[in-house]
Amino acid sequence: MPLLPRDLILETLKFQQPPACPYYVWVHPEVVPALAEHYGAEQFIGPSDGTQSYAGSCSIMMEINALPVWEQDGRYVDDFGVEFRRGAALHVEQPALPESTLAGYTFPDLATDRHFADLGDRLDAHSDRFRIVQLGMMFFERAWSLRGMEAFFMDLHEHPAFVDDLLDGLESVCTGLIDRLVRDHGGRIDAIGLTDDYGGQSSLLISPEHWRRFIKPHLRRLYDRIHDAGKFVYMHSCGHVLPIIGDLVEVGGNILQPVQPEAMDVLEVKRRFGRDVCLMGGMSTQRTLPYGTPDEVRAEVRDTVARLGAGGGYIAAPAKPILPGVPIENAIALIDELSFGQGRA
Repeated sequence: MPLLPRDLILETLKFQQPPACPYYVWVHPEVVPALAEHYGAEQFIGPSDGTQSYAGSCSIMMEINALPVWEQDGRYVDDFGVEFRRGAALHVEQPALPESTLAGYTFPDLATDRHFADLGDRLDAHSDRFRIVQLGMMFFERAWSLRGMEAFFMDLHEHPAFVDDLLDGLESVCTGLIDRLVRDHGGRIDAIGLTDDYGGQSSLLISPEHWRRFIKPHLRRLYDRIHDAGKFVYMHSCGHVLPIIGDLVEVGGNILQPVQPEAMDVLEVKRRFGRDVCLMGGMSTQRTLPYGTPDEVRAEVRDTVARLGAGGGYIAAPAKPILPGVPIENAIALIDELSFGQGRA
């Protein structure tokens, strides 16, 4: 009997060579209509205004986010009190903490029915897939959005006790979300994780020393909580994170996504950590996918699967969602090669 898509990922997480390379494709909502004309609208899963998963993927991503409590003219305030402005990306318009103090501030309770609406039904609809629920912008990214990025990075130097208190509060928010996920949906979920971008294109956004001082202890406790519930730990961090991958492994990370080839030497990552953490991603979305030919896209899929997939521990995927501006024929070449081509061998 052929393995289910979920089983392929469970095999690769054991660092065993599965009979076919598991894969995941994520798509920007503006690209979905064009791809839906080719594959059908039912093949794309997720919120209409958010990143969607291609249904043929071996994994399905779902996300718990802070929600708007007020919205007007392209701006909104979310549960944490941060004002954002919508655009090609979200922009912090007004942080919630203008000073380095938590006096008068109350962290929100997000473990509510409003934030978990329909999650069980959505998970049940994809029981043959490896189901990941991620907590979106809840920790490091949330900390700097609450203060503003420049102010937060200054706080690391000038107000470390405040940063500790801020991160303690955010850890409590994450703990509440993890506990409700496990209580209400534990049997439906394979992995739980945080989406936190620690890296830029060529370096970390935060020094390794500050990351280890402020971030790492909280991740250890959160990851332990996820493992204690019998779930895998999924880690999303864009950019150059090579200096802290060993730390992420040490505190219990199981899956590292998206492993951007433009930001890191992915073969070095595989060589150094390929028996310790399952890599997810690794395919160029800044070079080949937007600017190559369909044949070049297919060739990169085959080459990346051969190099990163050797010995298991790899989920083939583009390093970022398929974005607006990518030629539709290239997007189709990527999906088809992962689904039906040599990328499956």
